[in-house]
Amino acid sequence: MPVKKKTNIEELVLEILAGKTEISIHDVALFRDLYLWAYKRSSQRYSAIQQSMGAPNLLKLKYRIIIHEIIRTIVLEKVAGSQVVGRIQNLINAKDLPEEDVSEIFKVIETEIMSLHDDNIARFRIRPSEFQEWKIRQ
Repeated sequence: MPVKKKTNIEELVLEILAGKTEISIHDVALFRDLYLWAYKRSSQRYSAIQQSMGAPNLLKLKYRIIIHEIIRTIVLEKVAGSQVVGRIQNLINAKDLPEEDVSEIFKVIETEIMSLHDDNIARFRIRPSEFQEWKIRQ
């Protein structure tokens, strides 16, 4: 089947994948166009994904280890729901953190604890059995 000149590279790719069109390995211009199309499409998708993710929380990155330690401690000590806030504050104060960062770190920890579930506890090195024991006390 001879190759027809297509203006829309997407249609051509679909026809090639469907077996309706064959291409010659000597048709360098076609391969160049296909490469450029794929590269532009990939760049657009990357840009869209990057924009949807937003900017990283630098404070959360900076204090990641401390945040994880505090959350893990709360669960392993089986701190009851009514005492969680006070225990978080005590653990934060024990870390000797800059005063301007304390309230934001508290918010991050509080949010993470409220969103704990069976599928995300592994990143805090919490076993399912430990999480279930803590969860019962909530």
